[in-house]
Amino acid sequence: MSRPDDAGDRRPPPLAVWILGRVLPRGPRGDTVLGDLVEEWQAHGATAAATLRFWRQTVSVAVRYRWRREHVNEPAPAGERNTRMSLDNLVQDVRYAVRSYVKAPSFALTILFTLALGIGASTAIFSMVNGILLRPLPLPDPDTLVYATEVNAGEGRAERTISVAWPNYLDWRARARSFAALALTREEPLTLTGVERAQRLRGRRVTGNFFALIGVSPAIGRGFTDSDDAPNAAPVALVSNGFWQTQFAGDPAALGRVLTLDGTAYTVVGVLPAGFEYLRPYDVFVPMGPIAGGGYLTDRGNHNGFSALGRLKPGVTIASADAELRAIAAALEREYPNSNSAVSVRTFRLADRIVDSVRQTLLALFGAVGFLLLIACVNVANLLIARGAGRQHELAVRAALGGGRARLATQLLVESTLVSVCGGTLGVVVAAGLLRLLVAMAPEGTPRLADVRLDAAALLFAFGAAALCGVVFGALPAFQASSVGGSHALVRGRSAGFAARSHRLRRGLIAVETALALMLLAGAGLMMRTLQELTQVDTGIRSDHLLTARFVLAGEQWTPPRRVGFYDAVIARASALPGVGHAALASSLPIDGSNWNSIFIVGDKPVPERSKLPSAAFTPVSTGYFETMGMRLLRGRLFDRTETPDSAKVIVINDTLARRLWPGEEAIGKRLKQGWPETPDRPGKPGEYFSPWREVVGVVSDVKFNGVTNDTPMQVYLPLVHDYARSVALVVRSSTEPASLVPAIEAIVHDLDKDLPLFQVRTMEQMLDASIARERMSMLIFAVFAIVAVALASVGLYGVVAHGVTERTHEIGVRMALGADARHVLGLVVRQGLSMALVGTAIGLAGAFALSRWIDALLFGVTATDPATFAVVVSTLLAVATIACYIPAWRATRVDPTTALRAE
Repeated sequence: MSRPDDAGDRRPPPLAVWILGRVLPRGPRGDTVLGDLVEEWQAHGATAAATLRFWRQTVSVAVRYRWRREHVNEPAPAGERNTRMSLDNLVQDVRYAVRSYVKAPSFALTILFTLALGIGASTAIFSMVNGILLRPLPLPDPDTLVYATEVNAGEGRAERTISVAWPNYLDWRARARSFAALALTREEPLTLTGVERAQRLRGRRVTGNFFALIGVSPAIGRGFTDSDDAPNAAPVALVSNGFWQTQFAGDPAALGRVLTLDGTAYTVVGVLPAGFEYLRPYDVFVPMGPIAGGGYLTDRGNHNGFSALGRLKPGVTIASADAELRAIAAALEREYPNSNSAVSVRTFRLADRIVDSVRQTLLALFGAVGFLLLIACVNVANLLIARGAGRQHELAVRAALGGGRARLATQLLVESTLVSVCGGTLGVVVAAGLLRLLVAMAPEGTPRLADVRLDAAALLFAFGAAALCGVVFGALPAFQASSVGGSHALVRGRSAGFAARSHRLRRGLIAVETALALMLLAGAGLMMRTLQELTQVDTGIRSDHLLTARFVLAGEQWTPPRRVGFYDAVIARASALPGVGHAALASSLPIDGSNWNSIFIVGDKPVPERSKLPSAAFTPVSTGYFETMGMRLLRGRLFDRTETPDSAKVIVINDTLARRLWPGEEAIGKRLKQGWPETPDRPGKPGEYFSPWREVVGVVSDVKFNGVTNDTPMQVYLPLVHDYARSVALVVRSSTEPASLVPAIEAIVHDLDKDLPLFQVRTMEQMLDASIARERMSMLIFAVFAIVAVALASVGLYGVVAHGVTERTHEIGVRMALGADARHVLGLVVRQGLSMALVGTAIGLAGAFALSRWIDALLFGVTATDPATFAVVVSTLLAVATIACYIPAWRATRVDPTTALRAE
């Protein structure tokens, strides 16, 4: 065992010294490194442990220097020496940064938590925006795909989408020159029967050229052709890969199999590629042939829910294609004035049309999370400035020893960048969890939700945000802290000038942070008011204890008499269930929207020109419907058992229709007729469509029909016995939990017809919740962001005030020694702290008013500049700021003047 007193006479391992001589740079730099290692070995007593440590350091130095050194006997060029020194400095700065953060774990964890929260939230929202709005549609050349639909542009009323009539589409296709192809399509759920348990399939009806237009070919079998659209063509179907796997176990022999869909036998002719989706996952696609010969389709005045899909020719813009289709629509209006009066066309990029319903919401949330990220960055900058102020003596010593400002700033930038990269890494983890939560919270039917994922673009965004935090927001405190003068700071000790500059900068950042927090808080407050207004809207019904379930009587076997008997049996059995008070049927439900909108004429009014004909939502309902829904009868009577298929044709209308058509008059006894003025009111030629005059026997209160936020349309209720719809909803009001009735309702329907699946089984309260799901999600996200923003701003304000109190301990001690009481000191500190919050509040108010129009489309029942909301927001923010200032101010009053003066 070597003795410590022998260390100065001993030499380190010769082989290690020789290796160091081979790898270290020649000159003073290499000699200095070798000398330091030898001195350290001797300082540790030249023991075996010291020798082992010396060998570890030798290997480390060899790994660091050997690869940079090709000719040990030749001096390295100046540029290479500078590169080596820069790399060495960078490695040293990283090591020093790690050690400094380890020594201050609370500071490091605070920054990491702040960055992880800001970067994680912004990355999650970016992933939503990228997946839904930015990523191209998963179709060949998606930018040339356009969506077109017909609109009713009558004079004096808002433009209304009415879908595309089949004959008009045929004319578009024949006359348009802007499109390489033009197809027609609509979503059409289908009932699959002939299997063990009837299934409701998600289907889509398309023209024969649809798949050729979008550039997708079946993986197995053939696609559709124009011949499949002919009225007498054999019904064929294409199935999705998922349906093929589940229904046919992936058997290639499935081609030629027959699927009975809505009572029609379709032959499977192809299987679509795995992963293919058009807008959303579909089970089956069917052509136009099975319905092409129907008079309802070929009537130019009927609009059956179709939209057009086009592929632009090279060099053609959407604007020019839109102009061409509008010109064709104008020509058709002149050629067919009876059916095409006031009918025009609107054309959009398909990708834009798909996400139109969620674009504004996502952009508003992305802007909100951008504010949150800025607040996190400002908070980190504030923490770094505070840390720099606490390290002024250390930086002064480094400056006195020759460290230039650029060198000191580089070291501080490395520290901020290192913690930002770590914060970005944690942010990715936070984003992954938050993204799953956002997808789960997204309203049903959110487009392209399957495309939302944490992909390479999201990771690039996360680390780009981390780099922004580290470099941009770390640069300001780095250069500010590195400006300390060496000899000046060493001589003056407290470096008052540096502290003052640091404090002013932090006060400015706190004002910015407060302004950003107020903008987020204002957005959250407005969304909360919106949700409050939505939940207080009078829907016109009693939504509690209501269960709804839909079914469709498809197929020629469902003749009118059979439908009458089936509906009567369903209502009778459902009404007999324990706890059920009322049961009824309706073709359309409140909130859910109308399945039948039509123009009409009024018996005692002049017939207006065709472009000004009124339009209403027509809804066949059974006896007991109004009682079941809890609707109020205002005048007249409701439907009762006297309504039979042969009884007089009567209707019940809503209050909006009565006031609009007969203002100041009694609507009871008035008559109206659905359809065009020339539509006959009694049977004529065989197969000719007719619409009888109907007498108003009752007026009921308005009911919210197309969601909660839209205005109530004019509504006409018809007895179901006068117009037996095929697609109906069963509505049951019970004294028990509505969901508990689902098995019994399913058993009733299946007992009457085993091939009749129920779908959209939900309570009315669930429907209401779904109708405001977008606003609820926006409110929750805004609220969470706002709470985090206010917390960060208040913590930052507390830190600035507390740091100021520490710096002014001597001043406070003098004031108190001269007779200032605690109340005076408390007020002084609080006022100075609140001045920052007040400046930030003023800036935030101006910014919130300027940006209010960006969220105006998300609001309901409240303006974007609502004074009450802003008053509450400002009061809340200032109250939190007052608390954040009061705590360090109270501590200032506890300063002992004697101790403060002695410490100085």
